Amino acid sequence: MKLQIADCRLQIGALVIALSLVCGLAVADEIIDRVYAVAGGFLIMQSDVLAARDLGLVPAGNAPDPNRAVLSRLIDRALVLAEVDRYAPPEPSVQAIETALDEVRSRFPTVEAFKRALDGAGMTEAHLRETLRQNLRIRGYYEQRFTVVPPGEDELGRYYREHADAFTRNGSIASFEDVRQQVLQMYTAERRNVLAEEWIAGLRRRADIVDRYGK
Repeated sequence: MKLQIADCRLQIGALVIALSLVCGLAVADEIIDRVYAVAGGFLIMQSDVLAARDLGLVPAGNAPDPNRAVLSRLIDRALVLAEVDRYAPPEPSVQAIETALDEVRSRFPTVEAFKRALDGAGMTEAHLRETLRQNLRIRGYYEQRFTVVPPGEDELGRYYREHADAFTRNGSIASFEDVRQQVLQMYTAERRNVLAEEWIAGLRRRADIVDRYGK
């Protein structure tokens, strides 16, 4: 009888320890994942910043504080999404979303490495698809809102020469005729981004942004 009581106490003790560990992990998760900012009605969590950084969704460049750089871009994205939802641009096609997903996958050497990155970021593939869908909606909105005047041949040629590195393969620069369409796309995207950045700066001035990074 005493042995049974002792076994029961051991089982109860083990259960208490297990529950304590589970609770401890839950508390740890709450501490690890916290609100970094609120913008445009969207919560931006620490996990959002880490996922965007580690999956290459938002480039940090050579910023001294990569997380701050990514958070700044995610704040801009939240403000833009609030505007996009108001005007409802056309939905991207399923193929466009799959192409964007394939581009993210290509940043990793294997499928397993890609899945590990998703797990490490606390993101499912479905969540990633939705993020890419929203990114494509933003791109569609930009194309509608910011019209870029087509450049003349002289201006396009100058852009080609000034960005020769982008058209160089194996040490040789491709001819202008071979990459003309790519030059035009890069030129248009760059000019559109300039217009968009000016517009976003205005959104920031008018928006209520709560930035808790580093606090």
